[in-house]
Amino acid sequence: MLERIIDIAYEITSTIVIASFLVVVSLLALWHNFVTAHLTRHRDFRDTRGSKTTIIPYHDGSLRRKKSRAPAGSNSPNSSSHPSRGIDVEEDEEHNIEFDHTVHSDETRPFTGDSSHCGSDRDSALMSDARSYDNDPKRRLELEDNPFQDVLAAEDLKLVPDLKYYYKQYNIEIEEFEVETDDGFIIDLWHLKRDNNDDGHMHPVLMLHGLLQSSGSFASSGRKSLAYFLHQSGFDVWLGNNRCGLHPKWNKKILGRNKRNRWDWDMDQMVQYDLRALVESVLAKSKNEKLTLVSHSQGTTQGFMGLVNGELLYQDGYNLSERIDNFVALAPAVYPGPLLDEKAFVKFMAKGIDNPWIFGNKSFLPLMLFMRKITNGVILIPFMSYVMFNYLFDWNDSLWDRPLRDRHFLFSPVYISVKLMQWWLSPSANKISFKKGAGTLFPDSKTWFPVDNAHPVAKPEGLHMNRSRPNAADYPRFLMFIPKQDRLVDGERLINHFINHESTSIYKIWYIEEYSHLDVLWSHDVIDRVGQPLIENLRLTKQVKDSDSN
Repeated sequence: MLERIIDIAYEITSTIVIASFLVVVSLLALWHNFVTAHLTRHRDFRDTRGSKTTIIPYHDGSLRRKKSRAPAGSNSPNSSSHPSRGIDVEEDEEHNIEFDHTVHSDETRPFTGDSSHCGSDRDSALMSDARSYDNDPKRRLELEDNPFQDVLAAEDLKLVPDLKYYYKQYNIEIEEFEVETDDGFIIDLWHLKRDNNDDGHMHPVLMLHGLLQSSGSFASSGRKSLAYFLHQSGFDVWLGNNRCGLHPKWNKKILGRNKRNRWDWDMDQMVQYDLRALVESVLAKSKNEKLTLVSHSQGTTQGFMGLVNGELLYQDGYNLSERIDNFVALAPAVYPGPLLDEKAFVKFMAKGIDNPWIFGNKSFLPLMLFMRKITNGVILIPFMSYVMFNYLFDWNDSLWDRPLRDRHFLFSPVYISVKLMQWWLSPSANKISFKKGAGTLFPDSKTWFPVDNAHPVAKPEGLHMNRSRPNAADYPRFLMFIPKQDRLVDGERLINHFINHESTSIYKIWYIEEYSHLDVLWSHDVIDRVGQPLIENLRLTKQVKDSDSN
């Protein structure tokens, strides 16, 4: 009884605090969007800086200029790039990195006042390119015009918070499954069903979303989305969602009636139970031995934790590496970026996240989810979600197809626990959080994926947890797409780890200077700059055939 009274007190005080805070932030965001950016002469430029980390071998002379990579439009009907425009790529063959220098928008041109990531010669060239862009209206029109307007024009722009509504128009049926985790949570798994003519043994791809999102984020661009592109390219696409999600569900026999139990979880449980349940369910339903895991942001954290620290998290001997062929990490969240210490909104959350009188002790920002429920997620929520993201994180939609912008926010926010946000932001010395303990979870100078007789790598502190394995094929192939203009996470620090402490036989990295945290999902040319190189570099193993067909 006392516990119930305390919980009610937490709910009342946290609701008042958070409601007041959200009202203030909303007003500031609306002022910024309608006044600062539109009614003044100042353009709504986003923060185009990267993190403060320098990519160590960038100046060692190992870079080689490649010819412009041809856009997928020359071969693929799903391309969103101009047929005459290539992707400007510089390749570091020694470290298996491609540096994508392409610039399509003046609002996303890399910040040139920071010389920590590039040499003066390239800066001069970039400034020259910027001047030619600004002074040549024809060039500006060419870069900003979308040559595939017919694809965009074919999209139904009506806002319906149901992927099945849109994909039915593409003649793709979305199957919905409920998967129960070993600790009693019921999570959603969506499947882009293939034609009856398919043999049912296409290579499965599991897509896992970021913080406060659902896996609808991979599919919300419709025909221009990564989910649709992979499906049309012959892959068996599954969209996985973490616990609670859009509609929280529990097995009451396991969790009981205590409501605290329903929200007593963080990243550890999402890796132990959610990721494992989704992987095993997809493999069982697709009748395959291995799958490709495509993750964004928080989803990449789950993947890396399961692969790097699996011996601690899977105490029954479960080995995630044996179930994954490829791990595709989009805007990987392994190390925190400088934004966590710069933005007032994030700093406020960090200071108060451990205090139940401010954020409660169950679901995070329940008022926001309540508003989504009563508006059916259509009225006001998509627009306000964008406006607040723009204001709080200095992101904008300069690389997105703007008619689709509100659709992207139909499938978020979702329910998460306060305890999960504590895992991300807690400043407490007694807790391991992303903000303070990433170096403990993912030690920079230790090798995470040791391979016998591999390309020599520096190992000043030896191995982390995984035992050395004979071949690179014993690990997934790591394909990482890291946006330079992503200050929420420190992608450069992750690059430094791989190029200095992991075998080049297990990974490839694309460092995209123009992209930010959400552009790897929603940029108008994401198929050319992420989708196409992704499928070209996948490692596909022999598929298991259905025993009934033998």
